[in-house]
Amino acid sequence: WWPIVTPITTITFCAALQYYNWANYRQPFGATITILALGTGKWIAVYTSWMWWSNYPPNFVVPATLLPRALVLDITLLLPRNWTLAAVVGAWMYAILFYPSNWPIFAYSHTPIVVDGTLLS
Repeated sequence: WWPIVTPITTITFCAALQYYNWANYRQPFGATITILALGTGKWIAVYTSWMWWSNYPPNFVVPATLLPRALVLDITLLLPRNWTLAAVVGAWMYAILFYPSNWPIFAYSHTPIVVDGTLLS
C-alpha cells in the first residue's frame, strides 16, 4: 500500500497550501513548502520515536523522496499559470514520479553480493 497511499495523502496537503499561496500571494511554491515541512516532521519523528525511544538505528528508517515531485507540481502551476493543467497534469506527474524518485534510496539493495561463497541478490 505504500506506493499507493503516500502520493494520495501527500498531494492533499500540497494542493491545499498551493491553492492558498497562489490565491493570496501568487507564489507557486506551496507544494515545495509543504513537502519540506512534512520531511522535517518525518525526520523529527524518526529521531525521537525510533532512535531515542526504541534505540533503533535511523539509517534503517527511510522516508520517501518527495521533493522532486513537489518541484514538478509547482512548475506545472508556474509555467502555464492554469489551475486545470496544474490539477490534471501536475497531479498525474506527482503520482507517476513517486516510484522512480525512490530508486536511489533502494539502489544499494539491488547490487549482488557474495556472502560465504554464495551469491545473494
